[in-house]
Amino acid sequence: MKLQQLRYALEVYKQGLNVSEAAEVLFTSQPGISKQIRLLEEEIGVAIFVRQGKRLIGVTQPGEMVLNIADRILRDTQNIKKIGDEFAKKDSGKLTIAAIHSWGKFQCPNIFTAFIQDFPQVKISLKTGNLEQVRFLLENNDADLGIVATQNIDDNELHFLPFDALKYQLIIRSNHPLANKEKITLTDLIHYPILCEEGLCDENTPFFKKFTEMGIDSPDILMTLSDTDIIYQSVQQKLGMGITTHLLNIQNNEMCVKDLSHLFAPIPLYIVLKNNQYLHGYMYHFIEKIAPQFNKQKLQQLLYQPMVEDYSI
Repeated sequence: MKLQQLRYALEVYKQGLNVSEAAEVLFTSQPGISKQIRLLEEEIGVAIFVRQGKRLIGVTQPGEMVLNIADRILRDTQNIKKIGDEFAKKDSGKLTIAAIHSWGKFQCPNIFTAFIQDFPQVKISLKTGNLEQVRFLLENNDADLGIVATQNIDDNELHFLPFDALKYQLIIRSNHPLANKEKITLTDLIHYPILCEEGLCDENTPFFKKFTEMGIDSPDILMTLSDTDIIYQSVQQKLGMGITTHLLNIQNNEMCVKDLSHLFAPIPLYIVLKNNQYLHGYMYHFIEKIAPQFNKQKLQQLLYQPMVEDYSI
């Protein structure tokens, strides 16, 4: 059994059982991939894929187990390489962060500035997206760590470390009827169209649930947007009120911000890492800048399961 064979089988699965596309990604030939997968199946004594003629149409039950193990093996192989790279070049490398839009936009610049001063040889890449996009980047090894906001966590492959929270706030024009009101109520929010930051006003969020719990009609969500600048500009153009997080800092006499913490529970923010992932030294440093409570010792306790010796057959 060779790592190359596991890599071929896993890539075919990732490409929707399309051997041609897998060959393109791996820079090799289609017959070569098919041959190596056949050799792997012969060696382990089970078929990984279901075939119809020359086409792959599915994955067998033992094949699913093989592919899951192959994924872990290949990931651990990458971790071994990273260990070697770190000891060869302790203060250089690449750090790719996948984060929700608002955090990436408003928090990253200051954190990056401080981090680069300590690790000038580390190249940083920031990718932004919603929860599912961040999860996809991590699972496909296209990001080293993620930053997400979520109420619901159901994932055995990823580790979620709570470190902060997003608080709801209302952006309105200074001449809006609600501008002089000390405390905004739920009924205030149903009378005007709302421009909402992506992920804040979905059905599974504190925002939507609050209206349901109180038996109040749902508000008019005119638009859901990932870019808070567009929300800000749309409010300026009198399209509606804006619902964003505390990450937005407005310094403009024509606009005002109303805190909605008394109405909606904050949405927890998480640092997301893959289970048993190897972290470069500079990654520990970056995480500690975001969340001082997670120092290197604490992270290692959380991420790495102790090895249990088992000599049974």
